[in-house]
Amino acid sequence: MTVLTQNQNLYAIQKLEAVAERDIDLLFIEELNVSKSFRSWLYGMVWETNNHDLPFLGAWHSLTHPEYGESDIAAIFKDLEGRKAAILIENKIDALAQPNQAARYRSRGDAGIEKAWWHKYRTCMIAPQAYLDANSEAELYDVRISYESIKEWFQHVETDCRSAYRAEVVGNAIEQNRRGYKPIPHGGVTQFWLDYWELSRIEFSELRMRKPNKIPARSDWPRFKPQGLKPNFVVIHKWRRGVVDLTILGDASAVDQIIHLNGDLLGDGVTVLPTGNSAAIRIDVPMVDRFAGFQAQIEKVRAGLSAASRLVELSHQVKL
Repeated sequence: MTVLTQNQNLYAIQKLEAVAERDIDLLFIEELNVSKSFRSWLYGMVWETNNHDLPFLGAWHSLTHPEYGESDIAAIFKDLEGRKAAILIENKIDALAQPNQAARYRSRGDAGIEKAWWHKYRTCMIAPQAYLDANSEAELYDVRISYESIKEWFQHVETDCRSAYRAEVVGNAIEQNRRGYKPIPHGGVTQFWLDYWELSRIEFSELRMRKPNKIPARSDWPRFKPQGLKPNFVVIHKWRRGVVDLTILGDASAVDQIIHLNGDLLGDGVTVLPTGNSAAIRIDVPMVDRFAGFQAQIEKVRAGLSAASRLVELSHQVKL
């Protein structure tokens, strides 16, 4: 505890340096319940609208469905049409995502519509940016909000001592992630990635895939960012899902416009759809199992790399 004199017109706070996910959960829920400006900011981030001043119906911790499990945070608003709009939030600092966790959030969201708890919903992950970048499961949520953006909100929107303390707590969680998140390499998966990279280097050199190092078991989304690709574009081969995406970062709301402007590029297996808060121009390819032998799947890998090369070429013609 730091002791400050009364003449300084300040008060002391005890730093919360070992931050648990529950600490962030409760901080988030309290802020939703007491701060209209924070609610408006969150709603705008999730629903991508400027109509932020909407009725707030409440926020709950560990909202549980008997079959589909638990949402860390659930917040419900009423939109301009009077419909209940839910935000289902998964909070992570450095713990690994559970298998099918994002899918279970969607199952809970669908169940909430069936039970008339809400009329629509979006799933959201909040986590340090390093976690969002490293964890493929994060891509499966509708929206991803970094701790860094939450900390920035506390620092620049509200300037009282309370908000400064909250910014410090979130900052400690970010630093804790930097210190503590150490993916455990998986020998077989790492070798599969190396074999994949070698084939890419020899037969699809235009993709300029970076040589992988030590790869954890859950990683199965090779990314390609060759020279000449637009800054907001990235090509991703999603092995387990059996697709290759030309992802257009942050353009989920522009899917209809992308289809309208690029109709001549679509067809022949090329589609456009939203993926989280981004848009994707997608080609379906055979699924690849990173835990199985590489040589037995080499033609499936070739099909994926060929689709990635095709999307890189197509990217130069995409109109936005």
